[in-house]
Amino acid sequence: MKYLALVIGLCVLAAAAAAGSQVWQWRERKLKENERITEQKAAETDAAVRLGLKTGSLPPHPVDRRSALDDALRLRPDRRFLLAAQELAGADVAARFSEGQWIVSVGNRDIARVAELPDFPELLKALAPLAKEWVAAAKVSGKAARVRSLRGQKEAFGAVREAQTRWSRGDRGAAVLHDAASAAAALVLQLPRTFDADDRLDGHAIALCAADAAAGADVRGEQAVLALALGYAGAARALVPPQEEPALHAFLTLDRRRLADASGRRGAGAGDRHLLLRWLMQDANEQAVRGWIAAARDDEHVSIPAVGQLLLDGDLQVVETASETLPDLAVAELEGVRTTAPTDTDLLIALASAQRSALQNLAGHEDVRPRLAADLRQAADTGNEDPLWRGTDTAAWYAAAVAAALWSSARAGYVMRDDAASLADVLATWPLPVAAYPQRWLKARIAVDRGNTDDAYEALATSRLPGPSAAADLLDAMATQFEPPDPRMIEAARVARRHFDSRPTSRLIWAEVLRRHHRDLDRGARLAASVVDQAPGAYPADEVALAKQLGQLDRLERLALDERLPFPARLEAAKALADRGPKVPAERALRQLARERPADPETQERLIRFLHGTGRPKDALATAQDLVRRYGDDDSFSAATARCVAAGQLDAMGQHEDALTMVERGLPAEAPCAYRIATVQLAELGRKEEAEGLLLALFARRPQAETAATIAEVRWRSRNDAGAADILAHPPVLLTRRNFREVGERFAEVFRSRPASDVKPAIEAMLRAGVAPQSLVELGPPLMKAGAAEHAFEVYAFLSEKVASDKKARIQFSAWSALRVAKRATAAEVWLRNQLDPKGSPASVDSVLATSAYEEGLDDALWEIFAFKPPEPAFVDRLLLLRAASIVRRGERSARRDELMEELSDPLAAWKARLARYVGLSGAYASWEVRLARYVLGETGEDDIADDATEGSRPCEAPYYFAVRARAESRVRDAAAWFRVALECRNPQQPELVWAYRAASQLEQDRPPSAKPLQASR
Repeated sequence: MKYLALVIGLCVLAAAAAAGSQVWQWRERKLKENERITEQKAAETDAAVRLGLKTGSLPPHPVDRRSALDDALRLRPDRRFLLAAQELAGADVAARFSEGQWIVSVGNRDIARVAELPDFPELLKALAPLAKEWVAAAKVSGKAARVRSLRGQKEAFGAVREAQTRWSRGDRGAAVLHDAASAAAALVLQLPRTFDADDRLDGHAIALCAADAAAGADVRGEQAVLALALGYAGAARALVPPQEEPALHAFLTLDRRRLADASGRRGAGAGDRHLLLRWLMQDANEQAVRGWIAAARDDEHVSIPAVGQLLLDGDLQVVETASETLPDLAVAELEGVRTTAPTDTDLLIALASAQRSALQNLAGHEDVRPRLAADLRQAADTGNEDPLWRGTDTAAWYAAAVAAALWSSARAGYVMRDDAASLADVLATWPLPVAAYPQRWLKARIAVDRGNTDDAYEALATSRLPGPSAAADLLDAMATQFEPPDPRMIEAARVARRHFDSRPTSRLIWAEVLRRHHRDLDRGARLAASVVDQAPGAYPADEVALAKQLGQLDRLERLALDERLPFPARLEAAKALADRGPKVPAERALRQLARERPADPETQERLIRFLHGTGRPKDALATAQDLVRRYGDDDSFSAATARCVAAGQLDAMGQHEDALTMVERGLPAEAPCAYRIATVQLAELGRKEEAEGLLLALFARRPQAETAATIAEVRWRSRNDAGAADILAHPPVLLTRRNFREVGERFAEVFRSRPASDVKPAIEAMLRAGVAPQSLVELGPPLMKAGAAEHAFEVYAFLSEKVASDKKARIQFSAWSALRVAKRATAAEVWLRNQLDPKGSPASVDSVLATSAYEEGLDDALWEIFAFKPPEPAFVDRLLLLRAASIVRRGERSARRDELMEELSDPLAAWKARLARYVGLSGAYASWEVRLARYVLGETGEDDIADDATEGSRPCEAPYYFAVRARAESRVRDAAAWFRVALECRNPQQPELVWAYRAASQLEQDRPPSAKPLQASR
């Protein structure tokens, strides 16, 4: 018995000693990890300061960070309906999100609950209790007869003013309210909408329509008009009565022939004809628009609603002229002057004539801006303050129309003017509060082009802008200044959320922002689907974008062949189909579109490129020549563009003399494509002096980034490397990374057919001229894409010695990748090891190698590089993690996986974890990398990792590996959400940030998105 007790005692002592030894080792590991965490914290703080990040980081715990991110990206309910609720209640209205719904409240009273992305009927239903109270308080009585909902601007203004007069005299009948509500809906439909300049005007129309419904009127047509005006096409389609409103029904159901018949029938009104013009503008049918103008009645072609549609034209010259004309039309209407213009002339001439007619009451050279301000003040002061239609509502309608023109003027002027800054100064002189919005956008946009993104960030964070599209444009411009993924860009896009809400157009733009700048494909797809799936065909451009993202080739073909849809969207669908789909359906779609628009250069060019790309250059050339013949002796800009298309095909076939002859006639029209093709042909023919003279003429006419790229290309073709370098070092405008990508395409086109040794002198010339090495890195990918791997190696290898130290490893590995393609893996590995920092420790060298291999998708290198020597001890755990992630992301089931699982397995892991927690060393029983590797391979769950992922760089690392495993398990939505969380890392040197950005961009959409609330699944 004593012997047994002694044995037991010895075993206990041995176990205690073993446990004590383990605990001591864990303590040492914990101390080292704490030191590393402190260093990582300092690195992230320094990065945030260096980058100038202005918002605090999200909660560090991965689950909390994911939830906080959902809240930060959630769109608030359509602001216009909240304003309507405020008007009906006569008190402030608030909305808060709870348990998957928005709760709308007035004071301490909850009045409604709506979905996360509420549609038009649900929002109107939420207003019903307030509307009933408003009707009761106003003592509305009687029953209203049905009136036409779709009216022209003049008729609607007359009706709403008459209703207000009767209301002011004490007539509180339901018929009066109904007439005012339907007229208000028609007015907001007729209002030019390049952006929602005045949400309060829309909110007033919504409040009237809600009150009208509460009073018992038949509001189907009225609500259909209002829903269409506010962008809710699906709701409008469901509401419209087909018999009472045939033109509106035809427009909403995409029946263009019936729309043409309904708008031309006896008894059709200006509202019906306006819908026809609206459709023709969407269809980009220039000839049909001319026909509409020729048949216009009562000078409707120069009314504010009609000219407002011209603000959406694809021709910026038309947009600029319409922008100048519309404020003059507003002054004329406010002063009771009838504007006239001929219908049998060119559009620009008609607009100029309308401008002169509108200003007939002004003295010569009198400034229209003070006159407009005085007229708007007078309109606001005229009329009653009763609730149906106030004088301020009339002033707000005309001010919003002028604001739309100013925004269009800013957009067109930014592109067309050499000095857009002067236009910003002009915008500041307009006596309208909303004029400040386009001015802020334009000043911020110009600042970004000059390399200053702070002004754009400030505008996004604090200022009012001309709607969501302006915010998205600033984000796009900022993105050209950063190398993605950049925490500044992630932060700016998140901050820009304040410019968006749940209205359909805003929702669609926000979806594109998320896709483009956050790589949040799943959330963006669900947002887009919540709109386009409610009304197929009503948002065709966004429907095409969604089909492209989801890889729905059948849907793209249907969209391309659907004649009910606007032509530009169909062409975009056909282009996408040609780029990624089967050849037969792509050709069928392109040929049908080419038959419908035989003289459209863009359509014919896409067909020609397709034919050439499928090995039929003679068919492509025949199509191009037929396009040119259709223009005959026409020397217009469109004809010049057609000649560019044909000359481009001749150039591709090596017929440079014929190409030059073809395109020379297009030069007087000053089409940029004509200059580029002509100079390239001259260079190919050895006529350097003529090419240089033409380049200088192009430079004088168009001092833009594209011109600099053309000049560089032509000089490279003439073997003038110094001249090419000079124009890139001293361009007419600042060249962004996006510009250098285009330069890279031109560089690859020239040098891929030359010896690889020619590349280095050209790069040296650019560096001597002062071009930044990091910009020249953009020359590498086009060379790889063109099959010139040896040339790409020359670029990367030379630049790796010139770039900043923090960029060096990535560029060296790009050179390694190119060398593997050009020669063989062994030579590439030897080269790379010779390039790495000889002063660095072996572990750091191995870490760079493995990290770069994983980043470039060269997974086999994680085994090949370390096949003949064991990795350094300090690096072993990191390599295990990368190998585990590599195996899982590829779905590999092999001996490698089994070996890795065996190496990582620990039967006592659960016991060690409990003991570590007991002694206050949670997580120290194994290194962070080993625990992550076990998680990635499915050995543990998120709960075993998440609580320890709150310090140092772990909030950056853990979400990425959560996403890798989720993706491998086909949990696409979880994977997308975790990749997005990983992008909240504030240290751009963290490799998981880059990996998450790239992986999110390639994430497969395994199932079509639904329009359900955007709640992250847990």
